Amino acid sequence: MLGKAWRLHKVYISQSPYFASMFSGSWREANETVISVEIADPNITLDSLLTVFGSFYQDEVSLEPKEVIPILATSTLFQLQGLIDQCTDIMVETTNIKTVVPYYNAAVSYGVPVVKTAAKRWLEVNLLGYGWLHPTFLKEITPDLMIELIASPDLIAMQTEFCIYMMLRVWLFVHVHNKEETLQIDEYFRNHKWTKPFLTTEEGKEFAAPFKALRMKYLLLHDQDVKILYSDNLIPHEWLHNAYKEQWLHLLRIDANKDRGPKQMSEEEFARECFRCGRCIEKAGEHIWRWTAFHFGLDLVVCLDSTTLRIKRNHRLDTDHIKVNHSKHKIILKVTLISLDEQRQVKHIQSSGMLRLSLHKNEEKQVMSLDKQLTYPLYVSVNMQVVTPFVSKEEKKSADIITFSDT
Repeated sequence: MLGKAWRLHKVYISQSPYFASMFSGSWREANETVISVEIADPNITLDSLLTVFGSFYQDEVSLEPKEVIPILATSTLFQLQGLIDQCTDIMVETTNIKTVVPYYNAAVSYGVPVVKTAAKRWLEVNLLGYGWLHPTFLKEITPDLMIELIASPDLIAMQTEFCIYMMLRVWLFVHVHNKEETLQIDEYFRNHKWTKPFLTTEEGKEFAAPFKALRMKYLLLHDQDVKILYSDNLIPHEWLHNAYKEQWLHLLRIDANKDRGPKQMSEEEFARECFRCGRCIEKAGEHIWRWTAFHFGLDLVVCLDSTTLRIKRNHRLDTDHIKVNHSKHKIILKVTLISLDEQRQVKHIQSSGMLRLSLHKNEEKQVMSLDKQLTYPLYVSVNMQVVTPFVSKEEKKSADIITFSDT
């Protein structure tokens, strides 16, 4: 194997179902003293073979994180569940920015769902708040993996959906230009030479799908964001047409007093439709903020202190901002609070679940009492729906509707 002869005892290596099957029945190898095994997997190395074969002669094997993927590959080939489980535990424990993408890819290749879930969760939590500051890390993420992350309702969006677009610009840049230096990225996009949307070109179309997974209607909530979209000329204009139409129809319905917020939504529909936003709170104290985006005239303010998280519907008569004049407006939201350890793995997580709030003008309501286990920096993720979504007839028939009592 791999150009090396291995002197092994049948009685020991038959602990492997792979070899046990080979040496039983009518297989030619059953009666031979020299057998040949073709190794096609590049992850399998001489060192990993040495470790795995050595495990047949030992009660316990000590594994190092740096060799865990080759050993997982080798253990999978020889169907050694004990070693696979040991590799799984090590990979889950050592998931960080350097290992997460290789671990994810290995988990997909070798069918280890526990590792895949852990790696995906690390990416969902850290991609926006941390990962996109590291171009080498972004370059490891394939379009297929990026699609899965962008489409996930559990992706922690630092600030708003438009920040996800800005991260994708960096991801696109490091892939197309094979560069890790991104200091000039804004200048690059300002001075680009393409005359048609880049994602429709031969060079750009292989990177189009992650951009298409963005929630387009939430890219259009601030005039400066829209300016950047059109200046970059990455996204085809036709991708935005339905988003413009949907947002305009929502505005008309609210103005006509036909929509005072969503009354009921299935969890699946909420996950697909909601506005994703987030914030990192560096230290304990009194914190008050709003996300600078258009919410159809609703001015929603988040208030956080050391014990509670609250949301307020702010309504000032002296503002020039478009206002929703409904005396009461409904919103559906889900708040998730996350503390991380030194590897940026989730140390503690607290979720409100889906809540429906009915808010009068200038009314404030408590959303959560904070767990004592939460530590800072604290990541606040909010998924929110402030208008009644447009649902097709087919979805109405098939949806498993969940109705929430007013809170």
